[in-house]
Amino acid sequence: MALKQSRGRFIAGVLFCTLLAALIVFFDLRLKDALFADDSLPVKAIVIDGALKRIDKREIAALCGELCAGRNLPALDTAPLVQALSQLPWVARVQVKKRMPDTLVISLIEHVPAAYWNDNGLYDAAAQQVFYPDLARFNEPLVRLSAPHDELAPEVYAQAVIFTRALARYGLQMRAVMLDNIRCLRITLVNGTVLILGRDNEHALAAARLQRFLQAMDSAGLDLSALAYVDLRYDSGFAVRARTEVKQE
Repeated sequence: MALKQSRGRFIAGVLFCTLLAALIVFFDLRLKDALFADDSLPVKAIVIDGALKRIDKREIAALCGELCAGRNLPALDTAPLVQALSQLPWVARVQVKKRMPDTLVISLIEHVPAAYWNDNGLYDAAAQQVFYPDLARFNEPLVRLSAPHDELAPEVYAQAVIFTRALARYGLQMRAVMLDNIRCLRITLVNGTVLILGRDNEHALAAARLQRFLQAMDSAGLDLSALAYVDLRYDSGFAVRARTEVKQE
């Protein structure tokens, strides 16, 4: 008798669990249908987060509205929005999160320019990235870096930092650093004098040449403002060329 009761309870328990599981699946499906229905939980609000100086929040809001407004929030694929925002020139990083029931949170990190790059770009040292905004709206006194390829920007910037520190000890400032297609480095000072450092097959070589020249210049009392360029591509010594005087009539 006890065995029959135990079997009966077991069967009743199995039936109860099966029914409960079926109810859970049923309500889960109904909940998903309700959440992902086209007319439920639409995107109604956008929150833009980040310390933004150059990025126009109105442009971000307009782009988000174009791609997401009225779309079902749970079903929304945010990848196209992230890709579109990443294409904006001043955007360094972007993250999009959903906040139920109707809000998208856009978190942005803006590029911080450390130098000009070639003729139409800027270099972000923190992100180690070249970007191309509208420079007609940007006018800051940054050093100008140039090289044949954008991939060389971190290398040229690292050298520029070393050169800047070395020149500062002698009261000199740098306007530009150029690495040409044969890897010859040139520095242009703010007074227009060009320092030709030569090929930099080793990172320390150009800095050593510059330091040697600066020490010699200081000892000899050389006036750089009178020189058009100084060629440092020698194992010892250097060559100079004076500025050409133009007479005013």
